[in-house]
Amino acid sequence: MPIQPVFEKLSAKEKAGEVVRQVKVECKTEVPADAMIRVLNDEMNLSVALGDVVGGKAEFVGKATFFICYTAEEGIKKCECGAEIKDSFLSDLIADGDYIKLSWETDKVETDLSGLKTAVSAYITVKGEVYKTNEYSALTGGDGVYCDLTGVKTVKPCGEFKTVYQAEEDFELGFAVNEVLSHKAEVCLTQVQCGVGTVIADGEIYLTEILLQSGDKKDIIRENRVIPFRAECECEDAMPQLSATCRAFVKSLKTDISVDETKNLSAITALVTVELNGEAYAIAEETFATDAFSAENELSLVKSRVKFSAVGAPAAKFAKISGRANTDDIGNSRIIAVVGEKAEIASCSQSGNGVNVSGTMAFKLWLLAEDGQVESRKSEIPFEIALADISGEAEVLVAIKSATAKLVTLTEIECEADAVFTVYQTDNYSAEIISAVEAGEEKTTPTAAISVYIPHAGEGLWELSKRLNVCPETLVATNSDLQFPLTGKERIIVYRQK
Repeated sequence: MPIQPVFEKLSAKEKAGEVVRQVKVECKTEVPADAMIRVLNDEMNLSVALGDVVGGKAEFVGKATFFICYTAEEGIKKCECGAEIKDSFLSDLIADGDYIKLSWETDKVETDLSGLKTAVSAYITVKGEVYKTNEYSALTGGDGVYCDLTGVKTVKPCGEFKTVYQAEEDFELGFAVNEVLSHKAEVCLTQVQCGVGTVIADGEIYLTEILLQSGDKKDIIRENRVIPFRAECECEDAMPQLSATCRAFVKSLKTDISVDETKNLSAITALVTVELNGEAYAIAEETFATDAFSAENELSLVKSRVKFSAVGAPAAKFAKISGRANTDDIGNSRIIAVVGEKAEIASCSQSGNGVNVSGTMAFKLWLLAEDGQVESRKSEIPFEIALADISGEAEVLVAIKSATAKLVTLTEIECEADAVFTVYQTDNYSAEIISAVEAGEEKTTPTAAISVYIPHAGEGLWELSKRLNVCPETLVATNSDLQFPLTGKERIIVYRQK
């Protein structure tokens, strides 16, 4: 009788590689260049989204919003401008239907005062991890085929999602605010879980406002706020027993001020728009054949290595970054604020049951001189943090909640920051499956009604059955006293019907 193998379809989303594109973004403000005495701070908020993906090309679009704070003859001022981004990855790696996970970082922001109007530009690096969904046929059984069936962990995508969430924070200050000189927001996810038809993402937004006080004093005051949020992302196939992963990005930030001059109070409203995207998935154990034989024919087996990866839900770990940095002699100036702090991770290395994360935190110091002038100095400190309870492959992101600095000597400052490290652990699974079976020559089978065999020491049931060309169930039924693995001293009896 010819063999009739049975196959099941198996899909696996596998990372194929990474594409990288550096883009320059620039725009002009309405501020005359000669109106700026010195630039105190220039930074940018950036959001990027994937566009069309067509063989060899993946478009991405985005919006960059620049914030410039500067000194002018009339005091400290600020301006904003924005620019649209449209570019693409060009690579033979990209094909129709690929899933591309975007990430981006700002390499450098520069303000140009050489023209009539102040211009600002930034270099950004956009990265895309390219994933391909590969289809396999996996042998699960059939007539005339004996299979060594093994449980294999698989990852089944259950739907992608994308949501825009707006968080609003209202708070009062016990002084009159003249101007918001700088503001920034960073987001951290603390938990992601599936509900019925939804993925629930919990997190925190870290809001920083640099404010100029009204009146004669005109102090510069830094306000830090933590905004907790819960976003529900629609995902049709999500169920509570499934797993999910999610990323969050600050898409935009808007700050409004209302001042009560008579009571010398201010009401601040900050509106932060956060974009969340991710996917729900199921980790299941399925049974596939990893080896097979036929009692009637020699078999030619085609085997394929299938790989699965599952990026887990984020885990937030809180730590302090601190260090000292040298600076030019500040004389009688005093530090009034830390502005524009940004941490960058240089390396992550496994250590015991955790990960060592190293990098630098760059920031600007605003100094107030004796003559009342404000100036800005760039500085940075290195950091190395040990994050516990992390095993295997992991991606680590970092956000800064707050930062302070103090003068240690006239040429040395000490900076401390509250940081949040978000860890995404990846679980990798792989298995060798049989993707095709072809029957070859007929086997020559023994003619004796009863045969006795001496096994090899250490043989298991499958190895013995394949060597003797006997169904494993039949072998156990006729040798019920066998215990595997074998010692080599047993006697195996095989009955053949005549």
